[in-house]
Amino acid sequence: MEYAGVGLRCVAVLIDLVVLVVVMMVIGLATGGAYSTTDNNGTHQVGVQAGGWWPFLVFFGYYVVFEAVSGRTIGKRLVGLRVVDKDGDSISWGQALGRNLLRVVDAFLFYFVAAIFVWSSSRRQRVGDRAANTFVIHDRGKHWEGARAAPMAAEQPQHAAAADNTTYYTHERFMEDISRAKRVSD
Repeated sequence: MEYAGVGLRCVAVLIDLVVLVVVMMVIGLATGGAYSTTDNNGTHQVGVQAGGWWPFLVFFGYYVVFEAVSGRTIGKRLVGLRVVDKDGDSISWGQALGRNLLRVVDAFLFYFVAAIFVWSSSRRQRVGDRAANTFVIHDRGKHWEGARAAPMAAEQPQHAAAADNTTYYTHERFMEDISRAKRVSD
């Protein structure tokens, strides 16, 4: 398993936050939370109220349901990450609930606590991962692995056939130039 570091996890969280804001705005508008006011100065304000407990339930429900069902939120799917257990299998509902209840601790100081724990762990686990015995890994998927199984173009240099009198800059000529440059500088 290739454990995921802070960078991709951060991008996944940002994508998930955008998704969650859109979902909460839609729910707020659908439940009559839209408002429009005008101050004494003539300043007009428009917004959506998202009060009560339902935003917290949507937030935690999003993470728990997506991670328990598929191992990935929308953000994790887009950046190629997956949450797994110690055997590399899908996590249980209990593990998803446990790791996400501790997201409150991990999210403290804009996920700085989570970053410190991920940086200090050989398995790149945040507090919630350690408590639930879960891991966030790079999800290679069948299509990605299939593409990587073929040798990369850089591994097989294509030698152009000299149909004309073109002179190519070869590795040998490059090494000669390096040794000449060293002699000049000495």
